[in-house]
Amino acid sequence: MKRISTILIAGALVAGAGSASAQTTAGSQSSTPTTGNVSAGTYGSGTTDANSVGVSGGGTATAADGGTATTDSRAKFNENMARQRSVATARNDDERARSMTNTHVRKDGQVRSRSMSIYKEKGEKPVIDRQTSVSPSK
Repeated sequence: MKRISTILIAGALVAGAGSASAQTTAGSQSSTPTTGNVSAGTYGSGTTDANSVGVSGGGTATAADGGTATTDSRAKFNENMARQRSVATARNDDERARSMTNTHVRKDGQVRSRSMSIYKEKGEKPVIDRQTSVSPSK
């Protein structure tokens, strides 16, 4: 069995000093069923307050029977926002699994995280899972 280990990206950017304030957090995760020979899962979360924004996330993918598995996670930051994207993919001759998570954080208090996974076995309909978490702006 081929296994790709978890990739984790974490970070925070402080925009300025100030007093303690309310923190906004949201996150999501999604994974494919683990009953077959391939599986993929991703997760992401974000947090923001008056002085900082931050995101974290990652993913795992496994494939058996000579299949391939890949993961990728990326993050971008500036003083007003942070974005995170994770993708995990696994496949063999008869099955495919893919999971994606996108997290967006804005300094004004809005945090959005969306995750989706798809599992497809040859000759069968795909199994799709979607998760969304939103913390509205103040």
